[in-house]
Amino acid sequence: MNIRKALIYLAFLGIGVLLFYMAFSMIDDREALWNDMRSASWGGLIVSFLMGYLAIVSRGLRWVIMLDPLGHKPSPLRTVHAVTFAYFANTFIPRSGELARCAALNQTDDIPVDQLFGTVISERVVDFVILIALTTIAIIANIPAFFQLLEGAEMPDATNAIAGAGGMLLVLGLLWLKRKSLLELPFARKVASFLKGIWEGLNSIRQMRRKGMFLFHTFFIWSMYFLMAWVIFKSIASVASISITEALFIMVAGGFGMVMPAPGGVGAYHWAVMLGFSALGYAQELGFAVANVIWMTQTAMIVVTGGIAYLALMWFRIRKDRELPLTPPR
Repeated sequence: MNIRKALIYLAFLGIGVLLFYMAFSMIDDREALWNDMRSASWGGLIVSFLMGYLAIVSRGLRWVIMLDPLGHKPSPLRTVHAVTFAYFANTFIPRSGELARCAALNQTDDIPVDQLFGTVISERVVDFVILIALTTIAIIANIPAFFQLLEGAEMPDATNAIAGAGGMLLVLGLLWLKRKSLLELPFARKVASFLKGIWEGLNSIRQMRRKGMFLFHTFFIWSMYFLMAWVIFKSIASVASISITEALFIMVAGGFGMVMPAPGGVGAYHWAVMLGFSALGYAQELGFAVANVIWMTQTAMIVVTGGIAYLALMWFRIRKDRELPLTPPR
């Protein structure tokens, strides 16, 4: 990691720690916070741990389905390990996981990175659509809580955003007009080839043969995301009476908290979940306690399974290198 990347990482980590501290400083009853955290049953934690990993496994198997139309049939085991490693990487370096899993599968199964990355973008588009749908349901089912969250919020000044968008469109227009001369440059040809590979990956959803299994895995993944939090809600006495729609509201709030590029969502996730609980009328210390339990459980799952995945991928790569025929000297 170079100095620039290290400084960016430290900056995002600092933001996460600051948000965590700010959320913790808002807790008046620290004793209630610790009691709520200690009340979580080990059974609920173990089930949540397993459900979180099952979501990762399903995501890896779904990736295999997406790569099939491109003529690639990677090992499901290696694909699952690559996805697990992506979560592991994101925990330490935000937004690094998507490229990390593409690089890992490229090294073990020789699939072009550009095509892999295109399928990852397709995944994110599908997940974004589902997140928006769930957000809509959560808002409609919890209108008072949603307005509670918006209370006191100010709309940001859109002048700079509009100016930036206009400038970007102008640059894209000029690049399009000069595309023939630009494509004569070696670097531009490499970029065009990479973008073509990404486009092929994006088209994998439209061309896939096992659409039913793709939809099954998509439904299963998001069901696990919900249930891994739901079982922890039910394992803490103070929040065991939460309804399904309220739990969905908390899940969505936490999901948007994870968008913040803080390592592992630290601080941002806690803040978002605490605000969600507060909007629903629960005590802030309860929201912070639940966020802590879920975050620690899932972070432990990612670190343990991700570490195993990293070692497995290294072993696959070493075994592959040993199986390659030696090039005879000339």
